[in-house]
Amino acid sequence: MKRTRCAFLGTGNMGGALIRGAVRSGAVSAKDLSAFDVQKRALSRLAGDTGIRPAASAVRAVRGAGYVFLCVKPGQVAQVLGDISGTLERGQCLVSIAAGVPTDRIEKHFPGRRMAVVRVMPNSPALVGQGAAAVCGGRFASPAQVRFVKDFFGSVGTAVVLAERHFDAVTAVSGSGPAYVFYLAEALGRAAEVLGLPASEAADLVRQTIFGAGTMLARGGLPAELRRQVTSPGGTTEAAVRQLAKSGWTEDLVRAVRKARDRSREISRG
Repeated sequence: MKRTRCAFLGTGNMGGALIRGAVRSGAVSAKDLSAFDVQKRALSRLAGDTGIRPAASAVRAVRGAGYVFLCVKPGQVAQVLGDISGTLERGQCLVSIAAGVPTDRIEKHFPGRRMAVVRVMPNSPALVGQGAAAVCGGRFASPAQVRFVKDFFGSVGTAVVLAERHFDAVTAVSGSGPAYVFYLAEALGRAAEVLGLPASEAADLVRQTIFGAGTMLARGGLPAELRRQVTSPGGTTEAAVRQLAKSGWTEDLVRAVRKARDRSREISRG
């Protein structure tokens, strides 16, 4: 990735994970990263761990940065943009990970200015370098800027470029997706408890089963084919899968994901 200065506004869980992952992977140099957060102590620890430059204010952080990452809660976006709008210059690019905040809403904070905005929907496994993110550019973002952001988020997992009209669906599938997997782990743990397995050992088995299956998927296996490979005719797995199909498990999940998509649409409308 070409050497570029980046500024981070907000260094909480996701902002901090992005900084650590990008520095660790070599996607950017720590000396090219500045950051500001109202939690001074946490920012100082992050700077000590990674070598980035802590800034005394948001305005100081963004000066001279090619990319400004907004890693704050959706409700804080307007205030942060108000703080830095007079400092940002043409050519700088805003990168927002605020859920439910479309690019045009950010662009409206810069009337008469062709401010480049790139929106990203990451997910929590970025905290361990295994995130899944969707990226889209606003009206004034160049292909090169979108590509830079895609590569940046690729340093902490996988990133794809999609049209913004898909972002509510992305939020429902990959944004909320980790929670569905955790819910499955809870349910499988509950089943183990009902069957009399010791809690500690059951937790280890469930955790490793999900990790191992996920690794097989990550290596390019098709879900249906992998399932068929472990589902012997007349066997135990087939009995379980038939029960799940009979109870409408897939249809229930589709309905649940649709609910998440609809809620994302409501939030995006403000």
